[in-house]
Amino acid sequence: MISPSTDTDALFRAEAARLLEVAPALFRRALRTGGAWADLFAERTAHHRLSMRGKASGGRVRFGKPVVAADLVAGTGLRVARGAAFGYAATAAGEPAAWLAMAEDAAARLKPGAARAECVPCEMPDLPDLPPDAPDVVAVSEKTALLEAAVEAAFALDDRVARVSAEYHDRTRRTVVLTSEGHASATATMLLGLRVEVTLAGAGRSGTAFAVTGGACGFGHFFAHPAEEAARAAVERARRLLDARPLAHGAMPVALAGGWGGVWLHEAAGHLLEADLVAAGASPWGGRRGEVVAAPCVTLADDPTLPGGRGSAPFDDEGAPTARTTLVEAGVLRSFLTDRRHAERLGLPRTGNARRQDYRHAPAPRMTNLTLAPGEASPEELIAEIREGLYVRTAGSGVVRPAEDRFSFEVLEGRRIERGRLTHPVAGVRIEGAATDALAGIAAVGNDFRLDTARGVCEKDGQSVPVSVGMPTVLLHGLKVGGV
Repeated sequence: MISPSTDTDALFRAEAARLLEVAPALFRRALRTGGAWADLFAERTAHHRLSMRGKASGGRVRFGKPVVAADLVAGTGLRVARGAAFGYAATAAGEPAAWLAMAEDAAARLKPGAARAECVPCEMPDLPDLPPDAPDVVAVSEKTALLEAAVEAAFALDDRVARVSAEYHDRTRRTVVLTSEGHASATATMLLGLRVEVTLAGAGRSGTAFAVTGGACGFGHFFAHPAEEAARAAVERARRLLDARPLAHGAMPVALAGGWGGVWLHEAAGHLLEADLVAAGASPWGGRRGEVVAAPCVTLADDPTLPGGRGSAPFDDEGAPTARTTLVEAGVLRSFLTDRRHAERLGLPRTGNARRQDYRHAPAPRMTNLTLAPGEASPEELIAEIREGLYVRTAGSGVVRPAEDRFSFEVLEGRRIERGRLTHPVAGVRIEGAATDALAGIAAVGNDFRLDTARGVCEKDGQSVPVSVGMPTVLLHGLKVGGV
C-alpha cells in the first residue's frame, strides 16, 4: 500500500533527471539492430480506491467498515521501431543497469535491418505542477468522510432504501517521454470519481440505480458537488425505476439523451476511426476520406484539449502535442485518429492520439474526448417527431464488434415515447445496430450539448484508458431494441 505524499513530484523529477542522463546510451543500445527511431516512456501513477456499504434491516441501518486499496504503478518502457515493426520492453526498476537491459531486450525484439540511426540529446522538459488538492496528497480520512456522507444521505432521503454502496477512486499520473530524435515532453494529470448505488424496496418491487460525479480535477470538486448530491440523484433514479414497465422489442426510433449517451458514438463509430483498425482493414470507412458518411447535421471530433475531459492532456503518450481532430465534418469523413506508427504506415498526419494504459504497454491510437457538435433543435422538438419509440435517459456500457458489423449498449433508464410524448419508465433493454449505418442513422441533432467527465473507461486490446464523451440529444433511426 502507498500513502499520499507531498514528495511524489520530487521523486519523479529526480528519476526523470537520472533517465535523461543515461538516455543517449539507452537509445544507442536500442537502435543497434537497425531501428529508425526509439522512445522512452517513464511513469509514476498513484491509484487509490475506497468503498463502503450500508444495509437496512428491521428498522435499523448497519454500516460496513470502509475498504481501502492503493496501488503505485511506476516504471519505464522503451520502444524501437522501423516502419511498421517495433520492439518493446519495460522495467519497474529505476536503475541504469535495468534500463540498459530493457534497451537490449527491445533491440533484440526488432529483426536486424539497415544501419542504425543516430540519436540526438534531449533537454529536460518542464514537469508540470499539480494543484494543492491533487488526489494523491489528500488524506485517507477525508476520502472516507466523503463515503460516509454519501451513504448516510441516501438512507435519510427515503425510508424504502434497503442497501447503499459508495465507491471512490482517484488516479494521479505523471509521465515523461524522451525520443531518440531529441524531443521531450512531460504531463501531469489527475482523475477522481464517486459512484453511489442504492436499492429501494417497497410493495413487492425493488429498483436499483446509481449516480456518479467527478472528473479530471482535484478533490475540491466535492465542495462544489458534495457527496449528498450524488446520493440524491441515485435515489431519485431508483424511485423512477420502481415504476418501470416492459417495452415491446423491435426496430424503432430512439431519442438518446446527451452527455454520457455519447458512449453509443464511442462504440459505434469512434473505434472504427482509429488508425490501427483502418490499417488492419477492419474499418468500413478505410479509404473513404472525403466521402459523405452521414447527414449534414453530423460533425464528429476528438478533442484532448477540452478542460476537465478524462482524456485531456497537453501531449500524448508518444510526446506529440495534442489538438482537436475533426473526424466527420457536416457529414463528410475528414480524418482518422493516429499514433506515429500508423500515421507513417497510412501516410496520414499524427493527431496526438497515441495512448497506453501504463508503461508496461506500447501505445496505440485511441480516442480521448469524443464529441458530436450541437444542432439547432431542442430535445422536446426531437421527441415530438417520434410517434412510437424510446427515449434513453441514461445509457450503460457498450461494445462494438467490427468483424460482425454490430454495436450494442445497455439502457439503464429510459421512457417510452407515445405520440411525441414521454410516458412510462422502461428498463432492462439493450439497443443494437449496424456499425456501418451508425453515423447515417443520425436523423437530427439537438442543441443541448453536454460533456460527461464523471465516467468513462475504454477497453481495447487488453488496455484500459480513461475517456470522456459529449453530445447533445440525438434522434436515431435503424436501431433495434431488445432485452438485456
